[in-house]
Amino acid sequence: MIEKRLFMLLASLLLYGAGLSAQEMTVRGVVTGGSDGQPVAGASVVVKGSVRGTTTDVSGTYALDVAADDVLVVSFLGYKTQEVNVAGRTAVDVRLQEEAELVDEVVVIGYGTMKKSDLTGSVASVRASDVTQVSSGSIDKLLQGRVAGLTVIDNSNDSPEGGVTVRVRGISSINGSNSPLVVVDGVPMGDAGNLKSVNPGIIESIEVLKDASATAIYGSRGANGVIMITTKSGRKEHQNVWFSGKVGVGVFSDRLDYWRDPVTMARLENESYENGGAEGPYTGKIWADGTYYPSVSEIESGEWPYRTRWADYVFRTSVTQDYNVGIEGSNAKNRYYVSLGYYDGEGMQHNDDYEKYTVDMSYDNQVARNVKLKTKAGFVRGFRTYNNGTSYGCNPLWPVYNGDGSYFKSQPKDYSNPVMINNEVKKESDDMSGYALVKADWSILPGLTLSVSGNARAEQSRSAFFNPPLYTQAGDNYNGEGGNSESTYVNLTADGYLTYDRTFGDHAFSAMVGGSYENSVSRGSSITGRGFSNAALEDEVVSGADKVITTTSRSQEMLASGFTRLNYTYKNRYLFTFTARADGASKFAEGHRWGFFPSGAVSWKMEEEPWIRSLGFFDQLKLRASYGVSGNQGISPYQTFERFGYDYYWCNGEEYTVYGIGYQDGREGLGDRFVTYAGMANHELTWEKTAQLDIGLDLSILKGRLNITFDYYYKRTTDLLRKQYLSPSTGFDTVWVNDGEIRNKGFEVAVTGHIVSTKDWNFSATGIFSLNRNKVVSIGTAENSGCTVDANGICYTQYGGSVYNDAFLNVLAIGYPVNSFYGYMVNGIIQTPQGDGSSPNTRPGEFNYAGLNADGTLDPDRRVIIGDPNPKFTSSLNLSLSHRIGLDLSVMMYAVYGNDIFSYRKLTSPALMSGRWTPERPTNERPSLRYNRQYHASSWSVEDGSFLRISNIMLGYTLPENKIRGIKHLRVFVSASNPFTFSKVSEYDPEVGENGIGGVAYPKVCVITAGAEFKF
Repeated sequence: MIEKRLFMLLASLLLYGAGLSAQEMTVRGVVTGGSDGQPVAGASVVVKGSVRGTTTDVSGTYALDVAADDVLVVSFLGYKTQEVNVAGRTAVDVRLQEEAELVDEVVVIGYGTMKKSDLTGSVASVRASDVTQVSSGSIDKLLQGRVAGLTVIDNSNDSPEGGVTVRVRGISSINGSNSPLVVVDGVPMGDAGNLKSVNPGIIESIEVLKDASATAIYGSRGANGVIMITTKSGRKEHQNVWFSGKVGVGVFSDRLDYWRDPVTMARLENESYENGGAEGPYTGKIWADGTYYPSVSEIESGEWPYRTRWADYVFRTSVTQDYNVGIEGSNAKNRYYVSLGYYDGEGMQHNDDYEKYTVDMSYDNQVARNVKLKTKAGFVRGFRTYNNGTSYGCNPLWPVYNGDGSYFKSQPKDYSNPVMINNEVKKESDDMSGYALVKADWSILPGLTLSVSGNARAEQSRSAFFNPPLYTQAGDNYNGEGGNSESTYVNLTADGYLTYDRTFGDHAFSAMVGGSYENSVSRGSSITGRGFSNAALEDEVVSGADKVITTTSRSQEMLASGFTRLNYTYKNRYLFTFTARADGASKFAEGHRWGFFPSGAVSWKMEEEPWIRSLGFFDQLKLRASYGVSGNQGISPYQTFERFGYDYYWCNGEEYTVYGIGYQDGREGLGDRFVTYAGMANHELTWEKTAQLDIGLDLSILKGRLNITFDYYYKRTTDLLRKQYLSPSTGFDTVWVNDGEIRNKGFEVAVTGHIVSTKDWNFSATGIFSLNRNKVVSIGTAENSGCTVDANGICYTQYGGSVYNDAFLNVLAIGYPVNSFYGYMVNGIIQTPQGDGSSPNTRPGEFNYAGLNADGTLDPDRRVIIGDPNPKFTSSLNLSLSHRIGLDLSVMMYAVYGNDIFSYRKLTSPALMSGRWTPERPTNERPSLRYNRQYHASSWSVEDGSFLRISNIMLGYTLPENKIRGIKHLRVFVSASNPFTFSKVSEYDPEVGENGIGGVAYPKVCVITAGAEFKF
């Protein structure tokens, strides 16, 4: 009986198996993940309701025997689990979406890493793939609009080198550095703004540390925030060979404004002279300087034949090339990465080029069971040529060449021909830099690790120029002027720190303590020659010039530091962090060199509370609060000592050199005609300090589909390192002091929503909003700091460049934002004569200044604050759309609202001049044309600088795996950078410098880029 039952059971199983075999099939596919569609290795693919399953290989592929009506459950850490119906298909590809678990991704912080969910400070992350799809000579400008609280002002326009202004949570310093510190692979690299030594193609991740808790670990250099960059070190998988290439074409995003109608130009120029009481130039006469100006009738009839479009000779369609190739891989004990990069950037103007070669290498080795060794090294070689500032606004009535082929000059001292300048004037530079890093991590005991690292950086740069006779004013003055200069920079840094981590029950504890030493030496030399009997070899034979001027310089600065960080977590809900650093800087005198910078932070992971978890609503709900102090020593060395310099003077027709205490610190006034002298010692100079409070909230709901980060901050900077203006009786103009206070406060919001998430379509959006309010609280008094108190009670000191009649436009005024505009209010245009009408300034067609006297002079006591270049807020919106087949589309928009700019082009724009005041058309918007009018800083030139820019539009396609044999990854894309800008300013572009002063030479450049990425 038993045998019979066993037989029937086996028969039933065989029959069932035969039936099952009849329904089984093999399904294959590829699992990818994230917005970039990268293959996901190790993903779990399981038949729902069973234990049958498999995992994906290194290329993301899988194969599994299933029934035709089975459902696949695909999951991987950090991604949303997906269920997919087989529905009889033999090929099923799955695109995983990033899930709320991403709050546990590891981010880089100072001297270590931490899970994002365990952060107590304000730290923002930027994925490298989001910023490296566009070519740039510098990584800084690619961060614009990516991080709340991070302001990137790109007023370099199309400079092939890059170069931008970077700020974290406003301006905190007056004369010291305001730029955040850049740290690459744990090594401080200096201030952000022109980080061309790092190849964007090798960047793995970017973190921005914003509050005192996050930045205090860097002590004296963390007051302005920290940008952490981690470069690639090779993937933990089989060997890969990869290549990426981008080619961009630059065109102007708006129409150039110049005189296209010479007749109108000549008539308006004559009108300008006639309104000034003089005869206009275009009357068919030779002027005193030897220039012949044709009459309007000669121009109109064609008798004067020249119609030169100088823009065609000055500008070109720029082409930028960016290529990177490398190899990466790993085995059980080693990981390696080697990259070669080439960047060739062209500016829109001829002879404005930058070429760069990069080599980067990384090698990690598990030298012993508990010892890891990391090494990195790199080299950068760059070449730069300059176009010497050629202008497309030259007189269109002048030709490029004379009949004999020589360059046209309207008179012997005319040096404005841009073709002549580009071809004959030399200005170029080249640079080399290299770095090497060695780091060892020794796991002494479980949880106890010793890390020791050493880093060396070296930079060398050279520049050369030559101003030939006949073609340049300096060349004519000195019978040729040329020279070259060289500079070197060597930085050595050593770090060592112990880290201890332990978890026991509900308690988790980690401690880090260490020290750092940094030594930097800069050297420079220059040689200038004047008077060349033979200019054929230009700057190569400077020593043979009639007069040779040489200068040399050397500076050294050292920084010794000790630091610690303590982290404690209870029940994975309550987190506490204490960070402190002590810095000793050689820049300050004995007794003032050391500064101590502590910070503390607490965080409450509310989603871990049972009563909140029971709601089933929050994926993350974390409150953060921090307070701390960081320092700033961002001034040049030797400011505490008396400094010597030299100057030249003429006596009885001979030039003499005089040496003594004091040196030329800069120039001021109209045309930079006044020299400012510094060099007075201040042995009491010490640290500038910034205290910051931050309160934040991290929120994630709807299974990670909506994520919100909010931060409120309050920053107070005291003991400002600034230049105090002195009485002329001292013999000096300025001296460095610790004096004054600046406050910044504001809030930041970042919202990310995964709006559509289906098996075919994914659509997400990220919005960023940043608001900052800046105020000068104190700059001393008129007696002790040289500030001015005007008749309106405004206490201010000059700050920034001068404009119009030697008046300083930008000032520091107590109770107002940094860089506020100071000048006269203008109430439209005068329509009827004022007073007796004897002064040209009181006649109809002139500015109706508040404070205009009957004699045409202005009352300086009527000057007020006329504008604020600081925006009320900045924001950005990033939209991303992708389809299962591999197509993706992204759009980024960036907006600035509420800032004022001071526009130069409002006066000089040819397109606007036709709207001038005339007796026949007495407008109240623009003054009449008058060549000898003296302009003053006024509200008339202040405009609303708000703008909305479409920063980038990108369309890409990522080929699914295994479509082409041997290719692991293939992506092609095309993008347009800065195609559209919406603004009402008179300037070509509303994004001017931090001081708000306009003068943008030409429209924003739109770059159309096509690129491809391969991995074999």
